Amino acid sequence: MEDRDDLRRRLENLEAAVAALQRSLEILQRAILREDLSSSGVPEPATPSTPPEEPTAIAPAPATELQPPAPESPAVPPLRPVRPSQADWLQNWELWLNRLGIGLLLLGIGFLFRYAVELGWITDAVLVAMGFIIGTVLMGLGWRLQQRAIFSQFLQGGGLATYYLTIFAAYQFLTVMPWGVAFPLMVLVTLGAFFISLRQNRAIFAVIGVVGGLATPLLLYNTEMSRPLALASYTFLILLGSWAIYAVKGWRSLLLSAFWLGWLMLTVSITAQRLDRVVALQIILALTWLGFTVLPPWYQGRDRDRAGELYRPQETSPRSYGQTIALFNPLIALGLSAFLWDWSATLTGRVFVVFGVLYLGTSLFWRHLPQSWRWVYSLTGLVLIALGIVVRYYSNRFILAPLAIEGLILHYLSQHYASRTLRVIAHLWWGLLGLGFVGQLLFTAADRPPLLNLAFFSHLVVLGAAAVSIRFLPPPTRPLYWILGYGVTMIWMQHELAPFGTGAATLVWGLFGVGLLIYGLQRDTSAVRTVALITLIITLVRLFFVDLIHLAPVWRVLLFMGFGLIFLLLSYFFRALWRRSPVESSRISEESPTNKSEETP
Repeated sequence: MEDRDDLRRRLENLEAAVAALQRSLEILQRAILREDLSSSGVPEPATPSTPPEEPTAIAPAPATELQPPAPESPAVPPLRPVRPSQADWLQNWELWLNRLGIGLLLLGIGFLFRYAVELGWITDAVLVAMGFIIGTVLMGLGWRLQQRAIFSQFLQGGGLATYYLTIFAAYQFLTVMPWGVAFPLMVLVTLGAFFISLRQNRAIFAVIGVVGGLATPLLLYNTEMSRPLALASYTFLILLGSWAIYAVKGWRSLLLSAFWLGWLMLTVSITAQRLDRVVALQIILALTWLGFTVLPPWYQGRDRDRAGELYRPQETSPRSYGQTIALFNPLIALGLSAFLWDWSATLTGRVFVVFGVLYLGTSLFWRHLPQSWRWVYSLTGLVLIALGIVVRYYSNRFILAPLAIEGLILHYLSQHYASRTLRVIAHLWWGLLGLGFVGQLLFTAADRPPLLNLAFFSHLVVLGAAAVSIRFLPPPTRPLYWILGYGVTMIWMQHELAPFGTGAATLVWGLFGVGLLIYGLQRDTSAVRTVALITLIITLVRLFFVDLIHLAPVWRVLLFMGFGLIFLLLSYFFRALWRRSPVESSRISEESPTNKSEETP
């Protein structure tokens, strides 16, 4: 199905390219005709003004002795749009019927074998032979009916599954086949699946080979094969085969199945038993990480350079080359390495940070890296650095500051790469970080001495990084960040000024509101003025319902008198501070009562 979809995409892109070439040829013919008319002294015929995308045809000049009639431009037939046809509908039904049929057939064969064994009709050896015969018949029919692609695909897939199940039953349940025979047969079936996938250009057979090949040590459990180094080495050999096929075909389903099942088997090999020969296991882990890191970008670069890809509109229909595994690949590799060597938290955090810097630097400075991989590597680097910081300083309250700086970098990269995925991840990043920051403010006391401690400067870094991040956001999202940042800033003021008493926070809130009001008047920004007025209202509510009760009489008098003087000064200088637009200034001057009184005799 992947090949059919890829062929359909290529056909659509080719049709679009041909249409573009036809339009270019038509425009070129008209330009040549226009140049011939101007060189012969015949004026160009007037044409009605139309949009530039659909220019009208130029009328030919009248036939004279000096001027032959201009040839008419050939009409470009409209392209037939590619729509889902009845054949596609029938193909989908055929696909599901094939899946249902092969599944029921395999279940029926299993029930038949069990029933025959219970009744004693056939021996175990005959039963195994029948399994191989049925698998061979399915493979043969599928090979002969290759013109029926879907039907043939399911027949041969069912034949491969029958081989795997027959060998598994012969070794584990019937015990008629020794491990020395069963294991080579399993490997032979896997190699056969790889060969058929290349011969018939079908990804499903390669996926079956990877799944069956990696599951062989579990299906044919053996004490020798279950040793960590043996299991890891066998897994790596199967991965090498899948990488070779992916390097030729570029099947994404093969890459994903090899990635997840390969790392699963390596995890089982490392965590199941007591480990020895850790150096050899570490080499296998490093090579596996390197293979899944280098191969997908390399294939994309080679695929992009092919002559057939010149007409593929990469921007309008991007193709995934395995970017989904780029984030998990170093996480799994480093996690297994930490388990293998029993690293401490300090060493683990440092290694994660080093690899994060490596990924981030690669995304920013390696020019040969495809554009679609740059933001993925940038995100991977930031995630690795964040995990390294958390693992290294998980009990430190100041880790929010470097995480906030990473959130700032995320917003910058989302704008730099114009990546919606990065922008969503940055929003989630700041959401979790904001929850942790607010929880720290609400449930922990301020450090001493007030305003002169490391926590205070750490909180300033978080708020500053959030403020700078807003400039990299699209305009529709900025108001939400400003509102949330305003609320968090008010809570932060209350937290940091709590050692000075309740009146200190009220005073700073009031000054904050006055500063916002002056800024809004100077910039003539109604949103800022509204927030400033809300801040002043909150300050007055706190002044009457909190400070009036808890403050000492002297501080109460000073606070009330101070706010009274501030509001009086604001009312006096209000008009001088407000830099209104010319239209607003003329409207207010016309409606002013002073001007009306001067005009009245």
